[in-house]
Amino acid sequence: MGFASDRVIVTGVRGVTTPAAATVINLHNGGTTPVSVTAIALGGTDAALFQLAPAPMLPAMIAAGADLAVTVQLMTNGATLPAAPSAAMKDQGSTLVQATLTATLSTGMSTASVYGLVLIQANWEPTLGQILTTLGYKLNVGMAQNNWNPNTSMNASSLPGVEAGTDEVAAPYFVKAGTGNVTMNFVARFSPVGILPFGWFPKGMTSTRNPVGTMAMPTDGQTSNGARMVYPPLATGSKTTFDPGTTSFGLYVYSDQSTNTWNEGGKPANGDYDYSLDSLNVPAPTVHRFKSYPLKDATGAPIANSYLVAVEEAGNGDYQDYVFVLENVTAQAQ
Repeated sequence: MGFASDRVIVTGVRGVTTPAAATVINLHNGGTTPVSVTAIALGGTDAALFQLAPAPMLPAMIAAGADLAVTVQLMTNGATLPAAPSAAMKDQGSTLVQATLTATLSTGMSTASVYGLVLIQANWEPTLGQILTTLGYKLNVGMAQNNWNPNTSMNASSLPGVEAGTDEVAAPYFVKAGTGNVTMNFVARFSPVGILPFGWFPKGMTSTRNPVGTMAMPTDGQTSNGARMVYPPLATGSKTTFDPGTTSFGLYVYSDQSTNTWNEGGKPANGDYDYSLDSLNVPAPTVHRFKSYPLKDATGAPIANSYLVAVEEAGNGDYQDYVFVLENVTAQAQ
């Protein structure tokens, strides 16, 4: 019996109160007998910046196999919020706040970490380092660690290649590491809006794009319609796994930069597709739009055959426009 996840992550915009910035986590009874819940409470450093809304009716009895939904709301307005960075501090587009969620059960206790990303304004964003903290990964991602605009020229041709002294590895391609499917989980998105597909292509067949999923675009003022949040939604029919067989493969994302279907001001010179193989990217054949990092957990311990893949669809170098976790793969430099 316990929370369905070890973490709760909420994204919101400072000063925006409707709709509320909130997410739901379930208390799940995976046992064979009912379990009583006598208390659910928030604690920790920034507990005052969160609330349970609505507060669950307690005590509550959860039947075997059943769930109790718990809604955690992030405060995006009020005197308790930390002071916002000034407009001049362009490397700080978001404030990260943290708390804990604890349920008292007849069988013991269950806890989950709570993270809130308070965007300074709707089109400002967290750093890749802040996003990694919420996800529970400890990685050195270089210039994007603590800055969401590290490439001050804003020119895609000035984006860094594989950064020495970081955890990044060269990975234009991957190959399946074991039996079963490759897993491609979409874990963060901070980009212009749109219903955008992503997937893979076989090595040597760059015009063959095999879709895996499509980003959704729900109506939500706190997350730019699902375009600026951790754990963004996928459109109906999307998958999270695929089987490339023994073929080496690269990854792609459709960014809508050139087409501008959603009128979000994308730069046409960046093209509509971003690829893990640099030679396919525009505006120049050496633009490094995909960065790949062997995945490590919150303690820095490696997670076998897993990678964090961070994508830059524009030119500011934040590498959190689209973030994926790829599992059951090995990176290939060539």
